[in-house]
Amino acid sequence: MAADIKERQKTALDAYKESTSSGGSIDKNRFNVKIFQYPSDLQIAPNLKHYILFNINIRGKSKFNADKVQFEVRKNPNSANLSPDQLASGPIRTATAIAAGAGAGIAVSTLGKQAAKSFGLTGSKNPVISEKAVNIGSNVAGGVAAVAIGGAVAASSILKPDTTYRISDAIALYVDGPPTVKYSMNYANKELGTLLGVLSGSVIDGAGFGAGSMEAGAAMGASLAKLPGAFGVADIASALSASTGTALNPFKETVFESVDFRSFAFKYKFYPKNKRESDDVHKIIETFKFHMHPEMSDGKMFFIYPSEFNISYYFGNDENGYFHRFATCVLENMDISYGGEQFSSFRDGSPTEINMSLTFRELEILTKNMISEGY
Repeated sequence: MAADIKERQKTALDAYKESTSSGGSIDKNRFNVKIFQYPSDLQIAPNLKHYILFNINIRGKSKFNADKVQFEVRKNPNSANLSPDQLASGPIRTATAIAAGAGAGIAVSTLGKQAAKSFGLTGSKNPVISEKAVNIGSNVAGGVAAVAIGGAVAASSILKPDTTYRISDAIALYVDGPPTVKYSMNYANKELGTLLGVLSGSVIDGAGFGAGSMEAGAAMGASLAKLPGAFGVADIASALSASTGTALNPFKETVFESVDFRSFAFKYKFYPKNKRESDDVHKIIETFKFHMHPEMSDGKMFFIYPSEFNISYYFGNDENGYFHRFATCVLENMDISYGGEQFSSFRDGSPTEINMSLTFRELEILTKNMISEGY
């Protein structure tokens, strides 16, 4: 099991390190890992030791890049998210099948009625062919369709749990600026209410209201006066507050609600120095663009999720443990600008400058367990 986990966590650069110990180019090795990089002297030049590696995970249902699959990728078990298997559990799939079957039944029933009307069968004086008979016939057909379609949905591979697989294509880019990360929690102010405060006080005091029984009783009376229509006086609580110069303590508390998904933005400027770098930049852009988009199921009824990315900071040949780690991400936004302030190109038509902006969003909710792992 430990060996299996280690294998799943292997990155494209890890595979490279196993294949050679001589350094040099990181673009190909015996594991058939192809890394598109910019600039071409990445990892070699003294000022380019820091870089970011983008590994790509395709969907198990994808029809593309199956020949490049290396190993299965699993979500971090310490994340607060449900796993794909939990999300597609038996009850959920059964409910989906029932809903789809019922929908099919309604559709067949409606089609049956429309077909009967088109042939002039509804409203016929013939006692055998009547509106009631058409309704019964179409509903029976609808019920049969509901059962058949429901069963087909339950057995359909398109609605079975999906996972992702690491492919041999990866992208390595220079660090575009100081690594930054933002951690954000969501808290809300909630009023527990005076009555709950009184009851809590009685529990704290142990027996009865204790030393504050008179005050607690007054607070409870004033709180009850705030109830709609209490004692037949609409605003008795406000009158009581104004006359006594006191206001009820609403017992406000700050309540933790959720954790925000982190997002990361990267901006790159490409200035190809030669034909090879120009081609590499083009491949980098096409690879990001391709994997951020979904694909269609065979019947065009479903979108298959886009690919996912595992991002890592590297220094030389090793992952840089001084920076934060990234959970699995999706590419949300990609902006490309060809040319600088004044567009220009090389003789073959390739632009001399390209600007690219990427925004990634994590798919896993961080917990203390993941923070202890360096996220």
